[in-house]
Amino acid sequence: MALKLIPVSTIRSANQLALATHWDELAAGRRFPPLAELKPDPAMHDPKQLVVWNVEGEGRLQKYRALYQGENLVEVFNTAWAGKTMEQVVPMSLRRLTLDAAKECATSGCLVYMIFSTIDAADRRIDCHRLLLPFGRDGSKVEQMIGSLQLTVGQARPKILKHFELQADVLVSGMIKAGFTRAPVEAATPGKVATADKRKAARRDVIRAGKISFSRQSMTCTVRNISATGAAIEGANIANAPDSFSLVMEMESAARNCTVVWRKPKQIGVEFR
Repeated sequence: MALKLIPVSTIRSANQLALATHWDELAAGRRFPPLAELKPDPAMHDPKQLVVWNVEGEGRLQKYRALYQGENLVEVFNTAWAGKTMEQVVPMSLRRLTLDAAKECATSGCLVYMIFSTIDAADRRIDCHRLLLPFGRDGSKVEQMIGSLQLTVGQARPKILKHFELQADVLVSGMIKAGFTRAPVEAATPGKVATADKRKAARRDVIRAGKISFSRQSMTCTVRNISATGAAIEGANIANAPDSFSLVMEMESAARNCTVVWRKPKQIGVEFR
C-alpha cells in the first residue's frame, strides 16, 4: 500500500491534531523526535486512547510489539496487548491495512493518518481515526511508534469492534512529513499554521462543534482555532460564559477544563488547564 503525502489539515480530530503538532514541534528540523522527549499534557490527548509499539527487525521480518495499551483500547478489543505483536492482536479484516500503515510509518518516518468507516446495527456510520507517529533516537531509524485511535461512537465501545470486523471502508489515508509547524503563513485560511503567532503553542484554524458546561448549565459553541494549550470559541451567547468552564468537542469524549483569557462580543479565547 503506497500512501500519498497529505496536508496536516486533513486530520479531523482536534486532539490528534494537537498531538501531531506537538510531535512536529519536538522534531525541530529532524525527521522525527526521540520517544523520551514526548511528554504531552493529558489535556492535549487522553493516554487511554494510545498504544505504543516497539519496532523490531527489518524488512520482511519487521515486527511491531506493544509496549503500552490505553484503557479505552483494552475495552474495545477486550484483550491485553502488552508483549504481543500487531499481527497477533489486530482482527483479520483490518490486519493488512493496519500492518501496511505501520510499515509506511516505520519506513518513511512520516506521520500516517487514516479514517476507517463501518455501519452499526442501526445503520449509523461509525468512523475510526487512526494516527501513527514515528520516534527514534537519532532521527534516522524509527524505533517506536505511537498509535492514536479516535472513535465517533454512539454506543458502548466493546460492541463496536464486531462491526469493523464485518466491514471496514477506508475514507482517508496518507502520510504527513515533519516540518508543517514551521511552514510560512500565506493567509488566514483553515489548515494554515500560524507560526507568527506568539502564543505558547501554534494554533490551527478549525470549525468544530462543541458544548461548554458550567454550574449545571450548558451551551453549544463553535471552536474556531485550537492548539495544545488553548482555543478560540464563538457562539451567539458566548458572552454569558463564566471565566471557567469545561469544553467537549464533537468526536471527543474527554472534557477540557478552560479558563477565559480574553473576550469579544461573540468570541472568547481560553487556556486549557
